[in-house]
Amino acid sequence: MTNEEIREQIDAIFESAIKHSAVTEHGDLVVHVAVEQFLMLMAYLKQNRDYDFDYLSQITGVDYLEMDPDREFRFDVVYELYSMSKDHHIQIHVGLPEEEPTLPSVYHLWRGADFPERELYDMFGIIVMDHPNMKRLLMPEDWEGHPLLKDYPLTVEEVAFSHNPDHKSELIKTPEDMKVDPWA
Repeated sequence: MTNEEIREQIDAIFESAIKHSAVTEHGDLVVHVAVEQFLMLMAYLKQNRDYDFDYLSQITGVDYLEMDPDREFRFDVVYELYSMSKDHHIQIHVGLPEEEPTLPSVYHLWRGADFPERELYDMFGIIVMDHPNMKRLLMPEDWEGHPLLKDYPLTVEEVAFSHNPDHKSELIKTPEDMKVDPWA
């Protein structure tokens, strides 16, 4: 089954939920789905033996703050699925609003979603509903904010560094030291 055939079938079955779908010039199938129908589409892709998307290869968040003023949503969450038996893959994009960005968990479909969904919360503040262990993964529990947001405040630290040219000067090589005479 080709990616174009998969796209046509998904568009026909989920026509009201699919905002946009395309096969890119590189042959990648990309589907943008409404968050309300997202979980139903993901379950269909996992359980349909014609597709057999049995491997969730990655989940990532994208913050589009100030990139495109005409965008409907600030965030996208991108899921990459792969079928090991059929050797095809698909990208599912879900747009989320800036206020209360939430979407349902796919942990019950792919156990590998555990840490990537926690990372979405930790780095972007995206709340993944019905996740069995929704807490910070990379940052300390008492950390305030979400570091991958484009409006996350940057801080400047004073670096404790002093340049001492005499420190371990025997390790510093000059161009003359680098010349090697093969006849010596």
